[in-house]
Amino acid sequence: MTQAREVGYAPCPAYKISKTALNALMVQYALSYEDEGFVFMAARPGWLKSDMGGQDADLTLSQGAEAVLDIAMTAGSRENGSFKNISVPGWEKYDGHDVPWRPDSCAALENYWDV
Repeated sequence: MTQAREVGYAPCPAYKISKTALNALMVQYALSYEDEGFVFMAARPGWLKSDMGGQDADLTLSQGAEAVLDIAMTAGSRENGSFKNISVPGWEKYDGHDVPWRPDSCAALENYWDV
């Protein structure tokens, strides 16, 4: 939700709302299964050269997929409930940091989402 202006190019509000809903669903799974050791997280794959992203996009599909796999393969319990930006060397906006959309910890989300 903190990136609403960044995706202002997307003409369909339903697309943006679906991304927010997906993050909310991920948080619910993160809270429900954290005691069993599962880690649920979302990843921002970047602007990819595809039918949707077009040829002027920043990254190839392979670059985006590899960066998302790097996040998934190194995730631990600390990342549970997080929304990660990919990390791509040479790109300042793909810095690998958390996307600022939620409280700092999954435990804090129990009150936030009124679970």
